[in-house]
Amino acid sequence: MKRREFIRTSSLFAFLLLQSKVKAAKIIADVNVTANKFLKQITEIILSLRREGLNIVKKIMNGRKYKFDPYTHYPTDEGIRDNTTGCQLFFHIHRPNEYGHFHTFSLDNDGELVHLILISMNKDGEPIGLATVNRWVTGDKYVKSDKLKELAQTFYVNPNLFTDKRIVEFVNYIFKAYQNEIFDLFDERDEWIKNYVNKNFREPFEDRDYEILSFKKVIM
Repeated sequence: MKRREFIRTSSLFAFLLLQSKVKAAKIIADVNVTANKFLKQITEIILSLRREGLNIVKKIMNGRKYKFDPYTHYPTDEGIRDNTTGCQLFFHIHRPNEYGHFHTFSLDNDGELVHLILISMNKDGEPIGLATVNRWVTGDKYVKSDKLKELAQTFYVNPNLFTDKRIVEFVNYIFKAYQNEIFDLFDERDEWIKNYVNKNFREPFEDRDYEILSFKKVIM
């Protein structure tokens, strides 16, 4: 290749690389703006309930007694299910160092239930952590992180399916406000599973010693 052609080709490559970086930076900026918008909405939900002397966990319990029992689900035994989107959620209480947590689910293309994230809550109705769980916890279908990311991006439960739509909106907004963190959790979960298999020569899905496979703190 002649020097003039090499310079011209190198300049074109540098230009395309710069354009790619600019586009990536814009995507990241747009995601951050969206996340901040939904984080503000989450904060407003928490504050609006607090002004009424209530909070998210009190509302989702729907007047039922607080029970430290994994088989007691709130607001009802069936939780809240959106038959249009295939997404659903429920709240229950059985882990230390939290007041309780939400479990969230979606349906894959085969119509099978897939667990997405656990949302850990304190007694004041504030989110304190996000996590993925081992399959024995929820008995759902195992899919890899790329599919989990697709399902998380489209997670939506109709807020009108509960008496106070703010509670369902809160869960919906978590997926928007913490999308990057949730995606990282999925990747970390897959990495944990791979390391477990390499070490133990078997899948971890029924290993009762491991409930939480990846976890991130949430600071409001």
